[in-house]
Amino acid sequence: MESKLLKNPLVKNWLRLKRSPNTRKDYALRLGYFLEHFEITVEELLEMSPKEARELCLIYQNEAKTKKGTPLSNNAILARQTTVASFLDYHDKPIIWKRNSKIKPRPDVTSHVFSNGDLSKMFQVGDIRDKAMLSLATSLGWGVTAFVNFKRDQLKMLLERAEETGEQFIYFRNVREKTGVSRLGVLNPLAIEWNRKWLKGSENMKKRVGRRNPNIKVSDLFDYTGKGLLSRLKLLARKAGIKTTGPVKFHNIRKWVMSGLSRSGFNEWQVKYVLGKAIPMSDGTYLQSLEQEVRERYPKAYEEYLNLETNVPRKAVTTLTGEIEHLKEENIELKQQLNGQRPEMLKLREELDELRQMLKKIVQQED
Repeated sequence: MESKLLKNPLVKNWLRLKRSPNTRKDYALRLGYFLEHFEITVEELLEMSPKEARELCLIYQNEAKTKKGTPLSNNAILARQTTVASFLDYHDKPIIWKRNSKIKPRPDVTSHVFSNGDLSKMFQVGDIRDKAMLSLATSLGWGVTAFVNFKRDQLKMLLERAEETGEQFIYFRNVREKTGVSRLGVLNPLAIEWNRKWLKGSENMKKRVGRRNPNIKVSDLFDYTGKGLLSRLKLLARKAGIKTTGPVKFHNIRKWVMSGLSRSGFNEWQVKYVLGKAIPMSDGTYLQSLEQEVRERYPKAYEEYLNLETNVPRKAVTTLTGEIEHLKEENIELKQQLNGQRPEMLKLREELDELRQMLKKIVQQED
């Protein structure tokens, strides 16, 4: 679909404004979904007046949110609306939005942003289940709904594979329910270690899932609902003594993973493949090469940013090491000074004993 649009001169000229081939494909794909939804062509869209185009976008907004299958999120709808608006604006037919007629994104700027130190502290104060949950959440980078839906049996199969092959990193394909996009799930060494311990210790644990409302989704791996996971994160943050700058949210673990991957040199499409965001591609060849790149880069990302047991900023480590060495040197100097003063201390002790004896004799004479 996007390849056909890329050949259309009306679209091609507009896309010259976009920087990379991948970005061009992404914009063409969004425009294509919109045109396909209403079964219209590019030329027919340009023949519409700005008012008609606006009404079409609003209809799409409502239908996409309630469509059968997988409804689109507000962000996805907004991306497609702005793409259509950009295309019409380029051809001098700008959409004039009425007040409150357009979806307005609501960026979450109030919630607490997890740092590497925050999650490491929370990991240290948690019990086995907390360590298993945090290591898995930071390894996968999934949203809370997908995390709750991740089955115990599926994880057991992956852990068995790790034991049989001896691989430190286990990669597996997964489809994100929200977008229907294939993503690459990863179990890193920390997630493998602690979830193996958790499963071994919880196999005979009495499950409480049956006593809950069957309409409420409960993790059969950790026995938490989405709200339960959030409550546990808040408790761990309090136990770790973290000074939060806003509400603690599970989704911010996903953002932390995204940040860690980006800082490790992952490009836009590699990050999207791990997190399950839409990736424009014409065939499976691109996806295979993308997966190979992720497999090669992920161990370094884990070593630098995603390991909760050793993840301390390098500057802090250097400073702390320097302070320790300085204290060691001071300790050696003090010991040497004490050794040098020891003969004088022994002489003073003898004189003190003589004074005590003299005082004792004086007291006896007075009695």
